[in-house]
Amino acid sequence: MKCSACRKGYLRPAKIDEGLPGYACTGCKGMLLSLSPYVDWMAPRRKQPRAEPQEPFDQSFTDTRHALGCPKCSRIMVKYKVLADAAHGLDYCFGCEEVWLDPGEWDWLKARGMHLEITSVTTEAWQRKLRQQQQREAQSQRFRQMLGEEVHAEATRIREWLAQQPARAEILHYLGQD
Repeated sequence: MKCSACRKGYLRPAKIDEGLPGYACTGCKGMLLSLSPYVDWMAPRRKQPRAEPQEPFDQSFTDTRHALGCPKCSRIMVKYKVLADAAHGLDYCFGCEEVWLDPGEWDWLKARGMHLEITSVTTEAWQRKLRQQQQREAQSQRFRQMLGEEVHAEATRIREWLAQQPARAEILHYLGQD
């Protein structure tokens, strides 16, 4: 199969992780992951206690910017965000149930503890949660720009305190009175 990311290399059988087969590009070193073996590989690992995410070791890999065609069926792959604050996304083919991993992307996912979440990333619930996180961050950024860092920090402290209060609704009602 010809690589649809670099359009120069060919996909050859390779090992993505211990016991996880896939295909690696001879040119760009990206990888194609079939979800069927991935689900089998992932199942026993999900039952283990989750390791703490590590700090990113390398941010230098780049996510493909052009639309990718599935190397197997040539359908356009759909890009899904993994994290709200990251520019990287997973390219997914619904026809073949294949995921394209850009060079270094598997290690990037593992460093964040996200390598066991690949099948969850494509769900509406996951994507909705990311959109909500992005909206909250944009609101926070606007508030920070409008009123300054000091006011933002104090408002954040009060918000966190308020979230812990059993009488939260009554406190908000009291604060809303003039």
